[in-house]
Amino acid sequence: MSQVPRSSDVAVQVSDELAAARAEVTRLLNRELELIKETQAVRTAADAQIDKVNQIVKRRLPGPITRLPPSVLSDIIYLTICNTQPASDAHRCTKRQLASVSRRWRLAILNCPQLWTTIVIDPSWSSSLVMAHVKRSGACPLDITITKWSSVSHVPQFKQLLGLLVTCGYRWRSLDIRRNSGPFATLIIESIQYMMFPAMKRVEIWETQISGYPLFLTSQYAPALECMVLSRGNSIDQIPNIAGLRSLRVYLTDDMSGSLLLSSLLPLQQLSELTISGTGSEWPEPESIHLPALTSLTLMLSNPRPALAAITTPSLIYLACSRGALDTRFARERSPYWAHVFRDFTNKFATVQRLRLFDTTNESFFIPAGNAAGAQAVCAACPGVRQAELPVDVTSSFFAKDDTPADHWKDLTELIIKGLMVGHIPNSLTRWLIKRKSNRNSPLKVTFCEFVAAKNPGATSGRWLASLNKLLYGHCELVLKEVPLTATLNMNSSTSLVDTRGASTIHWTYQN
Repeated sequence: MSQVPRSSDVAVQVSDELAAARAEVTRLLNRELELIKETQAVRTAADAQIDKVNQIVKRRLPGPITRLPPSVLSDIIYLTICNTQPASDAHRCTKRQLASVSRRWRLAILNCPQLWTTIVIDPSWSSSLVMAHVKRSGACPLDITITKWSSVSHVPQFKQLLGLLVTCGYRWRSLDIRRNSGPFATLIIESIQYMMFPAMKRVEIWETQISGYPLFLTSQYAPALECMVLSRGNSIDQIPNIAGLRSLRVYLTDDMSGSLLLSSLLPLQQLSELTISGTGSEWPEPESIHLPALTSLTLMLSNPRPALAAITTPSLIYLACSRGALDTRFARERSPYWAHVFRDFTNKFATVQRLRLFDTTNESFFIPAGNAAGAQAVCAACPGVRQAELPVDVTSSFFAKDDTPADHWKDLTELIIKGLMVGHIPNSLTRWLIKRKSNRNSPLKVTFCEFVAAKNPGATSGRWLASLNKLLYGHCELVLKEVPLTATLNMNSSTSLVDTRGASTIHWTYQN
């Protein structure tokens, strides 16, 4: 029979349990207070660290682009815009895009007058855009381009845009007229015919039909004019006396007189750079055109010989001459072209230090093997050449094995060879360079550029470049520009690792 607990024992047990429970509650409450204090301490410490981070962020240096002085930032933006083509988009779109980068960039663009000096008068520009450029350019000289006008429906817009610029003609520094249709060309010339341009230094007219010499290109209207380009499309073969003109480029057609053109240049005593292209006819007598200040002459004529014969200049340093359209007489006689051009000009261009011969056609000229008559005529006419730029197809005549014409260039320091086909070794030039170095001459700087890609790149030996370098190493200072390289990688079809046992082939081209 079980014994019933006494009431006193039960009371003691309940009292003990109640005391223990109350003690636990007290302990938990105390722990809660401790945790609250710890949380508050952690929050306080975190807030302090956040404040510290914010202070560090405020003190830290800004990014490099934001540390640039305003003038340097403006120069960078200016170069970016100047190198963006076409110019109409650069000043209409690119400038707006750059201004949207940040407030600082926007202010740099708005407060830099030089960024607003180029104004393009074409159908894509609005009156507000032109006015913004006129105002923000301040008092800076303006560069004006008039282009892409063809539709008669655009005449009101053209007159409105041009009218905004007429009042600041005294600020025009350069004028570029190009790619305008016949009727619009007449309208453009008539619109500015009697304007005064006291600050105008440069004028270019391209692919715009004009007849008769415009009055605004005379000394009376443009007294500061220094450079003039009259390209294809004009019928001007006489240049008036512009005292300060230093650079002239003219295009002649079959019915335009070379004699009238060159004779009209006689009063231009400051002319130092002359370029004549096209064909022309009726050239003046030999040695009849004396241009004492001329230092640069470029002839891109179908037959440059009459012009070369007529011009005399004691200061010529740069001479460039193109190989024009193939004359049937040369094809019939198989006569070297350059022999015809430079024949009997011995020492005529003795002051020339930079010589450039180039081809403006896709014609193939026949040069008899071993015939160095053309090269000999060139070297005799220009014995003082220091830098020569030659097309690769004439190297065999200039660097012939026997009686090498290039040996007459005693002061030669640099050769530029254009048009070498990838995979081809210029043997005549290589032999001459080796022989020249063996004679203890100082090594030349030899530059190959404008390479012609091989017709079958896969057949071109990958060792060609190494072979060329090995042949010329130590005999010259070799420079290769923009070489189209083709490499073959053999890869295992089951892995991405290069494996010479694989059958897959990849061709790639690298522009150096």
